[in-house]
Amino acid sequence: MFLKEYGRNIQKVVAQISTIEDKAIRTKQAQAILKLMDSLSAGGKNNIEYPQKRWDDLFIIADYSLDIESNYPMPTRDVPIKQPERLAYLKGPIKYRHYGRHIEALVQKAAQVTVPLEQEQMIVSIARLIKNFSNNWNKDNLDMSMILTTIQAMAGGKLVADLEKIKVALSFYTPYTGHKDKNKPYKRVVRAPLTQKTK
Repeated sequence: MFLKEYGRNIQKVVAQISTIEDKAIRTKQAQAILKLMDSLSAGGKNNIEYPQKRWDDLFIIADYSLDIESNYPMPTRDVPIKQPERLAYLKGPIKYRHYGRHIEALVQKAAQVTVPLEQEQMIVSIARLIKNFSNNWNKDNLDMSMILTTIQAMAGGKLVADLEKIKVALSFYTPYTGHKDKNKPYKRVVRAPLTQKTK
């Protein structure tokens, strides 16, 4: 296949219209295929070069042998097909893989804060985030003391905030699970009917 993003069936249809003798009919069929290509790969429609790219893709699929009336000139084989750049993923060991790299990055950012009150607020937010993630994906209820110990270990002992004070502040925190409690009865909220204003 020339362009895998459109699939093998598009390539077969393009090869089929290439055998049509009437150029006007070929052009009409090609325009129908372009609409189908739009639905299969709808990304980048806001790009200025989007219409020309579709026509270029059509000619590439046809192996540069499709004779139709086009809004744009047929590309040449000398023009290379742009390949998407590979994403640069962060590499390196993650000590706490179950928390992920982003949590470690947040803890490292908090460790750089020198104002104790600001650092406390950041640690509280990170601890709540870890607690919510744990409740969403695991049945085990993580203890806040263990979470704070882990955060301290991630920071390499560089935290200046009072962890005991944070532990007390977090002891009353109830994580959001996103699920309704089945044991609680459903409470219906009755709203007052809307009344029309009278002149």
